[in-house]
Amino acid sequence: METVSSRLNTGTLDLFGEVLNEKRSEVVRTLVENGQKTKAVELYKEKRVSLGLGAKLASVPLGEFLELLKLHNADLNITREDVEDALKAARRILK
Repeated sequence: METVSSRLNTGTLDLFGEVLNEKRSEVVRTLVENGQKTKAVELYKEKRVSLGLGAKLASVPLGEFLELLKLHNADLNITREDVEDALKAARRILK
């Protein structure tokens, strides 16, 4: 994992830290993770990424990404054909 630096408003970070009772590094980690998830949902809503890629960008399992989409009132970008193809593939695998 690579270290990345950024200039942040330390006053705001400290305020978050006080409210959350967390160290500054924990606050930054939480904000980055939440931003990462929000951006992945946004890209999915814009139909720029698939379910799988959205989950990967959010760094969460597919089921958790589906829950994030539900929380953000995002419609699934899945067609009837997608579902039928997935069922056919599953049936082939399970034979």
